Amino acid sequence: MRKLDIFTIKDLIFYYPRYHHDYADIVQLKDLNFERIQTVKVSVTKFNSIKLRGKRAKSIQKAKVHDESGSLEVVWFNQPFIETYFTQNQEVYLAAKLTKNGSKLQITNPEYEILREDQTSTTHLGRISPVYALTEGIRQKWLRQKLKWLLEKLDYISDLKDTLHPHIQKEFSLIDIKAAIQNIHFPDSKTHLEQAERRLGFEELLRIQIDLEKQKRARSETTAPLFTNSDEAYKIVNDFIKSLPFTPTKDQSKAIEDILGDFTLQSPMRRLLQGDVGSGKTLVAVLAGLYVATQKKDVMVMAPTTVLAQQLYNSFKTYLEQFDFTVRLATSSTKNSTKTTPKGSLEMGITEGKSCVTIGTHSLLFLDDTFYSNLGLLIIDEQHRFGVSQREQLTKVLEEREKEPHYLTMTATPIPRTLAMTIFGDIDVSTITEKPKGRKEIKSHLVPHTKRVDSYKWIKNTISDGMQAFWVCPLIEESDNNSIKSAKATHKELQKIFPDLRIELLHGQLKEEQKQKILQDFKDKKFNILVSTSVIEVGIDVPNANIIIIEGAERFGLAQLHQLRGRVGRGESQAYCFLFLSDEINASEKSIERLKYFAKEPDGLKIAEYDLQSRGPGEVYGTKQSGIPNLKIASLTDTALVSETRKAAKLLLDITKH
Repeated sequence: MRKLDIFTIKDLIFYYPRYHHDYADIVQLKDLNFERIQTVKVSVTKFNSIKLRGKRAKSIQKAKVHDESGSLEVVWFNQPFIETYFTQNQEVYLAAKLTKNGSKLQITNPEYEILREDQTSTTHLGRISPVYALTEGIRQKWLRQKLKWLLEKLDYISDLKDTLHPHIQKEFSLIDIKAAIQNIHFPDSKTHLEQAERRLGFEELLRIQIDLEKQKRARSETTAPLFTNSDEAYKIVNDFIKSLPFTPTKDQSKAIEDILGDFTLQSPMRRLLQGDVGSGKTLVAVLAGLYVATQKKDVMVMAPTTVLAQQLYNSFKTYLEQFDFTVRLATSSTKNSTKTTPKGSLEMGITEGKSCVTIGTHSLLFLDDTFYSNLGLLIIDEQHRFGVSQREQLTKVLEEREKEPHYLTMTATPIPRTLAMTIFGDIDVSTITEKPKGRKEIKSHLVPHTKRVDSYKWIKNTISDGMQAFWVCPLIEESDNNSIKSAKATHKELQKIFPDLRIELLHGQLKEEQKQKILQDFKDKKFNILVSTSVIEVGIDVPNANIIIIEGAERFGLAQLHQLRGRVGRGESQAYCFLFLSDEINASEKSIERLKYFAKEPDGLKIAEYDLQSRGPGEVYGTKQSGIPNLKIASLTDTALVSETRKAAKLLLDITKH
């Protein structure tokens, strides 16, 4: 039980079920159907166990059971131990669907519960039954029995103190903690189960929302860097927008308007800018940086990888080269060309009378205070990719300033509204859903194994017409599972399949200089196919690459697949995404269903919602890395409950303040 983090009776009481089976539908034998599981209460007429030879099944257990409506045969396979439970005239609950053996009706491998004379209620069947996460050595029935006994026999539950404020409990119509614990384990109706889930889930989310509301209130008392020439800066930004060879989308314009509005407030901006791959977030970031730099304040842009930092540097440099700013890249590979002080921190451009826009990786967080003395805006790209310690350092950097810099975080990983409200509850959110004009929807296909060779022919012909392709693999090296394609093996294989094409290999084990050269060569059309791992997931912009093939697609999350798909379709030509399975024969129905949904859905936010509901936030975003709370009961897809707990947090802090 220690493996389940259960050390005390309290731990066991608060070890909630993962889900529930509804076995409460009790019918007679004559009313059993083939469609859904139902429960019958029957008596055993006879029972026997038959040993088999030369067949896959070692033994068969057969019982004849009856109730007032008739009799039926029940069959189990390889469960000889149940012979000791089933005696003549023994009353038993069975839960199963009706099945057929030829023309003969029977029940096959049902769940069962023996009724004892001293029992007042059932534990497993004939009711809504809890299902717990287990570990080796613990069985479902054993754990249920222990919990039911504890809840019925011990006084522990009557001593539980309700930690929820009475006013909140009354205001939001929540049941007390004792009823919630009883009904989360052994509810006597669906209504009572829903009430228990709502109460316990509410409390989980409330703790999070209280912390977020405290942060928001503390931020409102913090002053931001003072901008004295706002009108002039605003005019420069607007003139720059008019000079662009294209018109920003409505969503881009709204995001820019939101950010410039935040800059006029006394408290520092805290804004999340989320937008699909290729939606134009970088331009919005550049305009925000332009506004701040014209105010003689410094801007820092931070990315999780050197490749992405280089990409952002190229964009900022191109857009801002006409202005009298210092725009520079600061990564481990540029340290020799970067001027440093004796303490090791980068000198800010303001010391030379210029604003400085510095683009780098997370190493920028660990520079000394002189680096941040004139910082007006901090932009973080894909913040959820930074580790916990890096995010803690970021918080420290922000909070220790006399005047906190404005803070803009960007992500191309779609974050559903409920998740954004939970993780970024103290942050304002701007979303870009439109793509720039001229972009075509990427055609995505889940390719069956029988069509793989045909797809090779199509890929070769298309590349011969001038296109380039990414070929993504889940692993660098070969693994014990021979069906999983590695990047190195695929690289060799493709050289044989396409002898006339130039093919290069990219993966995370290469040095940064090698990665940069390979990517630049690919962009310069020096080779046709780039075989890679998911290292190309973000920060790669190759307009001529309009095909992406993803090996072992079932091994990637849908959000990650969407990021990978976003590497193509960045020009005006039609782009394609092909999904290959590692092992089509053994792939689960759920995997196939997920990939089919992905192939037909271009909207990243809808994909994220779907993935969040089917897999949960921990699997989708990585609980530890992204800071997503590990919830036992509450669902981050429950918009209503998230909204209610936000209101409750504000109300509770107002009450307790007095």
